[in-house]
Amino acid sequence: MSVARVVVTRPIVFPDLLASRLEELGCEVVSAPAISIGPPRSFEALDNLVRAPDRFDWILFMSRNSVRGFVQRRRRYSRASPIVPTEVKVGVVGPSTEAIAKRAGMHVTACSSDHTGHSLADVVIGVEVHGAEVAVVQAEEGRSEILDRLNRCGHRATRYAAYRTRPASVPGPVITAIQTADVDVLAFASPSSVLSFAIALGGLGEVPKGVAVAAIGPTTAEACQQAGRRPDVVPDKPGAVQLADVIVAHLKGSA
Repeated sequence: MSVARVVVTRPIVFPDLLASRLEELGCEVVSAPAISIGPPRSFEALDNLVRAPDRFDWILFMSRNSVRGFVQRRRRYSRASPIVPTEVKVGVVGPSTEAIAKRAGMHVTACSSDHTGHSLADVVIGVEVHGAEVAVVQAEEGRSEILDRLNRCGHRATRYAAYRTRPASVPGPVITAIQTADVDVLAFASPSSVLSFAIALGGLGEVPKGVAVAAIGPTTAEACQQAGRRPDVVPDKPGAVQLADVIVAHLKGSA
C-alpha cells in the first residue's frame, strides 16, 4: 500500500493522539484545523465555579479544553489551593482528558467507559442516590444530553462554559486536494469540524467517493450524515487511537 494521506481536521493539540497514531501506522497527516478554540463569551459562570468548587459533589469535564479552561481560571483566583478540593469527585470523558486532569493535579474518580458524556452520567447515577450537585464543564455550545440525563434522575446538574469553538477557514489547497481525490481520508473528530468542511465544500456530498470519510464516534457520524455523506469509517469505541486504527484497517481492506 502506498503512503495514505489523511486530512486531520481538529485543532493541533499536544499530545495529538490521532495524528501521532496515524503517522506511527505509516500515514501522511495533512493538518487542516477546521475549528478554533477561544474563550467563552462570558467567564462569569465559570468564575463562580472556580471560586467555590466545593459547593459541588462532582465536577465533570467533557474534554481536554474544558480542563484547560477550568485550570486557568482556578489558578487566577486561587494559586495556593488544590485545583479541585479533595472532597469533590472528578469525572472525565476519555483517557486524553483524564491524562490532562491528572497532570493538573486532579484525582480522577471516574472516566467514561465509551468516551461519551452519557456513560459518565451513568457513573454518577450509579454511585449517588439522589440530589447530587454536579458541575458540567464543557464548550459553550456543548450538547445538553448529560445535563438532561442527570437532572431527570434527580440530580442537580449545571453547565459551565470553559471555552467556545468557532469555525476556522479551511485552506484552499486542502479543499482542492479533497475535490481531486489527492487525499485518501477526511477524518472528523467533532461535529463543529464537519460543519466547517461542509460549508467550504458545499456539503459533504461533494467529497469524491474515492475519499473515505471517517468520524470519531456516533455524534460526529450523525453530523456527517446531516451534512450529506454517510461516513465510511466509525470506530466501535470512540477515541483518537481507535479512529486511527480503523482508518488504516479500512485503507488496507480497500487496497
